[in-house]
Amino acid sequence: MTRISIAMPTRNAEKTVAAAIRSIQEQSWREFDFVIVDHASTDGTPGILAEAAREDSRITVLRSEGTFVEAANLAWKETRGDLIARMDSDDVAHPERLSRQVDFLNSHPELAACGSLVRIGKRGVAGSIEAAEGGYQRYETWVNSVTTPEQILRERFVDSPLPNPTALVRREVLEALGGYHDPDWAEDYDFWLRLLEKGFQLGKVEEILLDWFDAPDRSTRTVPRYELTRFQEAKAHYLSRIPEVQQLGVTLCGAGPIGKEMARYLRSRAVEVNAFCEVNERQIGNRIDGIPVLGPDVMSGKLRSTILLSAVGQPGARARIRKLALDAGFVEGADFFCVA
Repeated sequence: MTRISIAMPTRNAEKTVAAAIRSIQEQSWREFDFVIVDHASTDGTPGILAEAAREDSRITVLRSEGTFVEAANLAWKETRGDLIARMDSDDVAHPERLSRQVDFLNSHPELAACGSLVRIGKRGVAGSIEAAEGGYQRYETWVNSVTTPEQILRERFVDSPLPNPTALVRREVLEALGGYHDPDWAEDYDFWLRLLEKGFQLGKVEEILLDWFDAPDRSTRTVPRYELTRFQEAKAHYLSRIPEVQQLGVTLCGAGPIGKEMARYLRSRAVEVNAFCEVNERQIGNRIDGIPVLGPDVMSGKLRSTILLSAVGQPGARARIRKLALDAGFVEGADFFCVA
C-alpha cells in the first residue's frame, strides 16, 4: 500500500494553524504520518502544536531554529511516506485532497508530482471566504488554467505553475533534487523550475482541493524572497540556462516595465538581447539601453536566429503576442516563451 505523509513548516500561525491541522485530520484518506516543524515561533503556535500531537498519534512536532528552507526540508525528511503532501499552516485542505491526488499519481506514474486547482481568498467575518483581489485573482485564474504537463512546462516562466501547498511529490524526486534550495527567490518556485529543467513532469487534479488564504502578514507579502522582482530573477536565471537562449539570444516582445526588467536580468547573465518588439508605434525605431525597438512585422519573417519572449503584463496582451508568434511559426516551449 502506498505510504502517505504530510509535511508542514509553520511560524507564528496561532490564528490559523489549528484549522490547517484539522483539515488534514479530516481527510477521507486516513492512513498517514504528519510532520509539523515549528520554525522558531514566538506566539502561541507551539502550544497548539503540542496539544494536536498529544491528541493524534499521527502527528509529530519538531522545532527548527534555522532558516525557513531548513525547516521545510526537515519536515519532509522526517516523514516516512512514498508520497509527500506539502501543507501550509494558513490554508485549508478539502476532505478529498489526499485521496484524489494519491489516485491521480498512482494512475500517472510518469509524473514526478501533482497539484490541484486552488481557491484563493481572504478570511471574512464569521468564517466566510471573500474572493481574491487584484494580482491574486489573476493568479488564481491563470494557475487553474495550467493543468497538463505540456501546459505547465510551456508556461513555467509566467509564474509558479503549481501552488506549493497543493503539492503531492514522490519521495525519490525530492531526494534526487536535494529538496528545497535556498536561492534569493522563492524556494518553491525554484524547486519547480529545477524539477522541470531536469526533465521531470508535473500535472494537476482538475478539482479545487485547497483554500489558499491571502493575509497581510502572509510570507508572500512580507518576506523579500517572495517579492515580484525576485520572481523575475528566478525566471531570468533558468531561462539563461536553456542552451538555445545562450546560443541565440532573445528578442523581447514588450518594451514596458516587464520587458525592460527581464532584459536587464538576462544581460546580467550573459544573454544577448537582440531587440525589443513593440506594437506601440511611438516606441518603434527607438533604442533602449542600446537595444533596437522593432515593429511586430519582424515576427512574420520567423526570426530563426533568436528566441522570442513575450514579456507583457496588460490583460489580453500575452494572448495577442502568442497568436502572432504561433501564426509566424514559432513553437511555444521551444523557440518562444511567455514571461510575466
